[in-house]
Formats: sequence, C-alpha cells, structure tokens
Amino acid sequence: MSQNKKEKTISEENVIESVLDWAYKNSYGLKPRIKHGHKHGVDLELNHEKTKHKYFIECKGGPHHEVNFVYSLGQIITRMNRKPLGVNYGIALPTKSAEIARKRIPRAFATRNKLTIFSVSNSGAVKRLTPSDFKKEIV
Repeated sequence: MSQNKKEKTISEENVIESVLDWAYKNSYGLKPRIKHGHKHGVDLELNHEKTKHKYFIECKGGPHHEVNFVYSLGQIITRMNRKPLGVNYGIALPTKSAEIARKRIPRAFATRNKLTIFSVSNSGAVKRLTPSDFKKEIV
C-alpha cells in the first residue's frame, strides 16, 4: 500500500458519537440531546450529572479542515445569544480542524464566551481544549 494514500478523516456522525462517549465518561451524560439530520439547533446539548452545567456543541467532520472550523465557529456564535446564561459552548472537530481553531480563536474571546474545542482523532479519542490551551494573545 502506498504511503501517499490519504488517511480518511473522521465523519461528523463519528465526531458526535465520540463526543457522546466522552460525555458519559466525564459525567456530562445526563439526558443528552442529539440533533439528527438537518434540524435547527446545536448538534449536542450535554448536561453535567451533578453540577447541571450545560454544554452546547456544534460538530463537524470530514476532510475539509478550514471549512469545518469556519462553519462550526459561525454556527456556535449564532447560537450564543439565543440560549440561557450559564451555558458553555463547544465546537467538536477532527484533530486537524481543531488545531486550526486552537491557533486562530483568540483566547480572550474563548474565555469571555465560555468556548471549548473538542479535538477528535480518527480513532475517536477526544481531547478537550479550554481557552487556556488556545494560542496566546498577541500583545
């Protein structure tokens, strides 16, 4: 097999499943809401089992890394003013797309808006990146 063959990037459906697995392992599995198909709203609504903190997460998958980043960020931003206070927001992306997001989203913006990036590997491993993991602000 040729080493030039492109590795297939995790699909949106598998990103959602991987983040759900992460949610159950990290106590965010209380009555999750999953958007199926082309319905309006975020892809995942997660609730912490003890603290009742919420995560509203927009998920993207596939090989178009820049597009995944831009679309997911745009979609989650449009939902920030429509939901109640006290909600944490997230974008769940394949690893390469998540790295673009980590480098390009300003830390201050992410902190102010409670934005988290969920980086999902092709094997389904999820790494949660909080604003402190984002690129440092340029002074």
